Amino acid sequence: PTAVPPTAAPTFAPVTLKIGQVGSISDGAIFIADAKGFFKEQGITLDSTTFQSAALMIAPLGTNELQVGGGAVSAGLLNAYARGINLAIVADKATLSPGNGYEAVIVRKDLVDKIKSAKDMKGLNIAIALRDITPEVSLNTYLKTGGLTINDVNVVTLAFPDMIAAMQNKAIDVAVPTEPTVSRMVSAGVGTVLIRSDAFAPNEQTAVILFSEKFAAQKDVATRFMVAYLKGTRLYNDAFTKKDPKARAEVVDILAKATKLETALFDTMYFPGLDPNGKVNVASLEEVQQYFIAKGSQQKAVDLNKVVDMSFADAAVKILGPYK
Repeated sequence: PTAVPPTAAPTFAPVTLKIGQVGSISDGAIFIADAKGFFKEQGITLDSTTFQSAALMIAPLGTNELQVGGGAVSAGLLNAYARGINLAIVADKATLSPGNGYEAVIVRKDLVDKIKSAKDMKGLNIAIALRDITPEVSLNTYLKTGGLTINDVNVVTLAFPDMIAAMQNKAIDVAVPTEPTVSRMVSAGVGTVLIRSDAFAPNEQTAVILFSEKFAAQKDVATRFMVAYLKGTRLYNDAFTKKDPKARAEVVDILAKATKLETALFDTMYFPGLDPNGKVNVASLEEVQQYFIAKGSQQKAVDLNKVVDMSFADAAVKILGPYK
């Protein structure tokens, strides 16, 4: 008879989860957890769909067509919550913690001598991915350092890959992309980094993990998802915060495959901050909400302590123990 291993890993009823992703480097922990089999360990298979922005995931999350999503916080998300569509913000997905300026203000190469700071940007064509998401808030924060606001520039919305071509044909003067588009623009020689966003919006909560209301009610599976996700964030931190060479080589390999990026770019790229315990910066989200309300794109304030539900991350940390 075959010997039974003394401690068999628990087996979970298999479940397939539909997840929305933006396909950028802020999906790092999900890519890592998937490639390393951390979701599989929890009996979870991911069925992923790519969206240009998390703002476009709100409707399918509201109907539970997606169980999980993630990306920039938007006025649409907070308006949906105000209408009773109770999506939950459950974990950090990207933060502009100091040294983690994975978003940057990039100036077109031929304008570098003319545009030295925010005060030189009046009337310029500036590209962001979409309106009413956190990158718009950080752009406005930057413009304020030069005595301007977002109303003093011409905002153009473009998908990150399209920003490169728009710079080449001079359709835009400035862009505010995230990595890997930042490194791609610089390596293509079309733009120069003027400033990285962690310098003027330190610790801004730029992206979050979202659960649909129905999925959040499935406490067991939702916690299992979070255990796998946090195992991914911890390996990510081993690689990029602790700079463990073995972890870094493994993680770079996983992320290069998942994002179809040349591994050489990882030497120049800046990475999002990612809390190893999933902690969300609620004070930062409050600032974002106040911007949307002042602008008029969010109808009324919501209680962010109700929108942010840290119970899944807290339960996962209990299972995994503290990150060392």
